[in-house]
Amino acid sequence: MPPLFDAHSHLPRVGALEDPVLRRDHRRVVCGTCEADWMAVVAHAASHDQVIPMLGLHPWFMEGAALGWASRLEALLRSNRAGLGECGLDFARKEADRGTQESALRVQLRLAHALGRPIALHVVHAWGRLLDLLREEGVPPAGALVHAYSGSPETARQLQAMGVFLSFSGDLLKPDRAGAREALRAVAPGHLLLETDGAGELERLFEAVAGLRGIPVAELELLTWENGSRCFRELMA
Repeated sequence: MPPLFDAHSHLPRVGALEDPVLRRDHRRVVCGTCEADWMAVVAHAASHDQVIPMLGLHPWFMEGAALGWASRLEALLRSNRAGLGECGLDFARKEADRGTQESALRVQLRLAHALGRPIALHVVHAWGRLLDLLREEGVPPAGALVHAYSGSPETARQLQAMGVFLSFSGDLLKPDRAGAREALRAVAPGHLLLETDGAGELERLFEAVAGLRGIPVAELELLTWENGSRCFRELMA
């Protein structure tokens, strides 16, 4: 059987058991979202050789970020083999400080460029601004993905043309997520990734998505392993 690749997850809850698919080679990207969990992600990766660590400032946690967070993040990245993320833009809430979110994303995109690290992006109701920022700052050559993709097929095509990978979670299986399923079908094989986002069963997701794409499960598993290995190549060598 080919190995499994989980393109986006988070630290396990205290006392929670590891995913039972560990009987197979199972790489998983584990993302930090604020300074309070960065060292925990680093420690988790150090004790689990299948974990690919990512450290970032999520748009939900802008208000709580202490001054100097970017310098401390850079120092941590320089001393540890980790990528950038989860970071991005989330304009779903009216009170969202869009300017602060955009500034923080620029900082993290520039770090990804400067350090040669992949980046994991969270995007909600901000697709136009994401495209603008990626055009202005450039897509990090070491790899970039949008996790839990929820945009349109047209935006998916634009992101793929820029070299961005698109990852889908089990959320697209909900009855009211017909748009996400349509976008899934618009993703080229070479840009597709799947994720648990820290919840759900990875093997069940593979089965469902293989059915939606009309391909064998084993083919999808191998495809996403190869894509994950390309997107996160700087952290898997």
